[in-house]
Amino acid sequence: MGNTVLWILPFIGFFGGLIAGLLGLGGGVVIFPLLVFVGGIPLKLATGTGLLHIFFVSVIGGFIHHRRGKVDSKAGIFLGISGIVGGVVGSYLSLVLSDHSLQSIYLLVVILAIILLFIPQKLNHEGYKSGDFNRVFGVAIGFIVGCLAGLLGVGGGFIIIPLMTCLLKIPLRIAIGTSLLVIQITALGTILAKYSVGHIDLIITSLVLMGAVIGAILGAIVSLGSPVKLLRVILLSFLIMIFFYVGYKTFYKHNMNSYRETNPIQLDNQGDREKNNVCTEIRRFFAFRIWFPTQNSFDKL
Repeated sequence: MGNTVLWILPFIGFFGGLIAGLLGLGGGVVIFPLLVFVGGIPLKLATGTGLLHIFFVSVIGGFIHHRRGKVDSKAGIFLGISGIVGGVVGSYLSLVLSDHSLQSIYLLVVILAIILLFIPQKLNHEGYKSGDFNRVFGVAIGFIVGCLAGLLGVGGGFIIIPLMTCLLKIPLRIAIGTSLLVIQITALGTILAKYSVGHIDLIITSLVLMGAVIGAILGAIVSLGSPVKLLRVILLSFLIMIFFYVGYKTFYKHNMNSYRETNPIQLDNQGDREKNNVCTEIRRFFAFRIWFPTQNSFDKL
């Protein structure tokens, strides 16, 4: 953890909590890359930190939705128990997978989130009764969300909400509140598995949570007066930026580092050739020898 920037962690937590409060999500898909690439936290440690973050944020959001009567407790508990099983499986899978593999899985999750944001969701399903949903689909949805929580420390709210509205026929406003209950139960069970495999650091987590709680409360207040379409555009824009940045880090930079390790001499020669070509083009552009009196001046470039 030598590269970890401790002072910035509360600000990362605040931003993740703010996004979570605004959009009614756990915020794990947002905070995960920030912890790794901005905070300098080791990737697998970031999954545990992100999981605790989404637990506390979802508790705050879930309490607000529950007071408004927008939570289906029966569905939330059922999916949450399935999520615990998936969370344990995902936690132990994260032990055997490399950082590069986990980043690749995260990119697939981001792509899925972007696609789901373009799918229109029904606000209401006529005749829906609390606890009246397809149990088979419920088990599958809970298990998938739990696996994501165990692997990446993301709550999967952006996935579970459209799946609940499309497959379980739960009205959107109730699906949002219920998803937070599912995230709470899944995260609580998965946290124990994450702690047992050493993916949780209490100091780092405490610093992140300092900002997350404040951000979640502020985000929930702001969201009350913000149009839903604007909030979706904000999330979509941020996810697209994350996709390109993490994609660059995961594939281009990873491949360049691998090539540098296996072909150090060829890479150096290629760099020398590129530098000489640049110098030649500069000569041709200016066409005046007085600007570059000696060959040694190019060697310094």
